[in-house]
Amino acid sequence: MLLHCSLLREHAAAGKVGLGINHEMHDFRNKKKKNLDLVICTQAPQNSSGGSRGGVRRATDFAGLAESYGVDLNAEELAELGKLPTLTLSGVSTVLLATEAKAAMTAHQKARPRLHDELTSSHQTIHGDNNDAIAAAIVLVNAADTFISPDMNDWELGTLPTRVSVHKPQAASLVLEGLLKLQCRSKTGDEGFDAIGAVVVSCQNDGSPIKLVTEAPPAPALSSDFDYDRFVRRLAQLYATRFAKI
Repeated sequence: MLLHCSLLREHAAAGKVGLGINHEMHDFRNKKKKNLDLVICTQAPQNSSGGSRGGVRRATDFAGLAESYGVDLNAEELAELGKLPTLTLSGVSTVLLATEAKAAMTAHQKARPRLHDELTSSHQTIHGDNNDAIAAAIVLVNAADTFISPDMNDWELGTLPTRVSVHKPQAASLVLEGLLKLQCRSKTGDEGFDAIGAVVVSCQNDGSPIKLVTEAPPAPALSSDFDYDRFVRRLAQLYATRFAKI
């Protein structure tokens, strides 16, 4: 979004907006609350900070999250990140955009109703808190033929026989088809998400490299609204038109 939305870059550079992680939002209509994974917001005075891993210092801005969470960036990506204006991890005043992230790594058929219910609850909570906020969802789907589930192997690998889950070829595609049933909206006041994106990977969870899957199917076609690039560009366009007067 920072790369594709000049207005967001202006707001970040001017300190008008910040970033929140695991922010609790309240649905005043249905009296529910839910933690949203990432929000862009107007800033409240008190600061918050991103998580850390292995003793790495806690992040104070968006760029610092790469180090805190151990995100592996190459030299080109690091240079591109360094050119962006500082987007501070801050206290949250008004949420402008809220994102829910979910994953379906195995047991895909069982994951479909869970994803539908949890994501539906997310957009209801976001718009129950602030109807003008952009509600976004990003779903990670595993297309590997096999997967070693931590839940089924609750011991150090190698000490007991490993239980390996085997996936049907169409498993990932079924999850993406299920996302089509989620409610979306084209204007404020309606129910549903403003944008939904999906990323497909091949992850066996056995120590072998995790690969990004770009071929459709099972990955979304470039013309699909689930395509990650289209998803980000849609969020950028919505932000530019909805929050020009901040």
